[in-house]
Amino acid sequence: MPRQRTAKPSSPSRSNRAFVPPYPPSWFDRFAAWVDRLPGPAWAFYLVFAAAVVLAATAIQWREDAYPVGTLNPLHVWTLGLFGFLPGLMHYLDKSATSAIASIRPLLVPQNAVDRVSLEDQSTFNTLSYQLTTLPPRATLMATVSGAALGAVLNVLPIVTGAAPSSFPGTAGTTFSNASVLTLFILQSALWGVFVYHTIHQLVLISRIYTQHARINIYDLQPLYALSLPGAFTGIGILFMLYLSMALGGTPQAVDPVAIGLAGAMAAIAGATFALPLAGAHRRLVQEKDRRLAEAASRFEAAAEELHRQLDGRRLSHMDSLTKALTGLEIEVGVLRRIPTWPWQPGAVRGVFAALFLPLAIWALQLLLGRFLGT
Repeated sequence: MPRQRTAKPSSPSRSNRAFVPPYPPSWFDRFAAWVDRLPGPAWAFYLVFAAAVVLAATAIQWREDAYPVGTLNPLHVWTLGLFGFLPGLMHYLDKSATSAIASIRPLLVPQNAVDRVSLEDQSTFNTLSYQLTTLPPRATLMATVSGAALGAVLNVLPIVTGAAPSSFPGTAGTTFSNASVLTLFILQSALWGVFVYHTIHQLVLISRIYTQHARINIYDLQPLYALSLPGAFTGIGILFMLYLSMALGGTPQAVDPVAIGLAGAMAAIAGATFALPLAGAHRRLVQEKDRRLAEAASRFEAAAEELHRQLDGRRLSHMDSLTKALTGLEIEVGVLRRIPTWPWQPGAVRGVFAALFLPLAIWALQLLLGRFLGT
C-alpha cells in the first residue's frame, strides 16, 4: 500500500489551488489522512492495529479460560483482524481510485481541448476526483451508526431470547467475555457499515463517470480500463474475506445448503461489484461500435453499388481504386467486430474469476476426496 495519502485533487494548476471541495471529509478520510502522516507505510499501521486488537481480545479469553494461555483460535484471529483489514482495504481502494481517475483524465475533456483544459473542465475533474476518494461526512456517520445498531440488534435479541449469539462461538461464555465480544462486534459492525457505504458510493460514482463524463473512443480503450480496477479489487477483497472465514470456520465434509447459499450470495455480490459499475460504459461502447459498423456498412454498400455501375457501363478505369476501397472497408468492419465492449483489462477479469472459482474448486475437490477415501 502506498505510504502517503495524496491530496485530492493533486494538480499543481492555479485552478486546483482555488478548488473548493463540495463537502468536508468524513471521519474515515480524516483517519486515513492521519495514518498517512505516520512514519512507515500505511499497511504496517493496519497490521499492527489488527494485531493489537487480536492480542487484547485473546488475552480476555485466556483470562476467562476459553482456551489455554499462549494458544490462538484461528477464526477469532481472523475475525478480530478485520479491524485492520477493513479500513486498510478502504484506504487501498481510495489509492487505487486516485490512480484510476488520473489515468482516465484525458477522456474527461472534449477531444479538441486536451492540450488546453478550461477552468470548467479542471473544476469537473477536481470535483470527481475528490468525490471518488472522499466520503460525505453525514452519510458516513449514518452508515457507521446503522452498522453498529444492526450489530447490536443481531446480538442483543438472541441474548434476550436466551440463545447464544452467533458471534460468541469458542469464547468463554462468561459475563466479562460476552461483554467484550459484544462491544467488539458492535464496533466491527460499524466498520462494516462504512465499508458497505464506501463500496456503494465509489462504484456508483465510477458508473456515473463512465456514463456522463467520459469521452468514448472505441479505438483507444486503454484509458477506460483504469476505472475497472477499484471494482475488481473490491470484489477480490470480499471474496478473500468470505473464503478465509469459511476455511477457518472448518471445511464442511457434507453439502450444507445454507452455507452454499450464503457463499453463492457473497460471491454474486463480489462479482456484481466488479461488473455493474461498468455496465453503463458497456452500453456506450456497444452504441458507438454499432454506429461505426453502420457507417462502414453504408460506405461498403455505396462502394459496391459504384463498382456495379462501373462494371455495367464497362468503365474499368476506377476498378482498382474501388476494389481497394472495398477491401479497406472489409478490414475496418473486421477490426470493429473484434473490439471489446467491456472496459476492463483481461488481467483484471482473470484475477476476479480466479478469486471466485479457485477456492470453490479446491473445496469441491476436498469434498470428493473425503467421500472417495471415506474420511
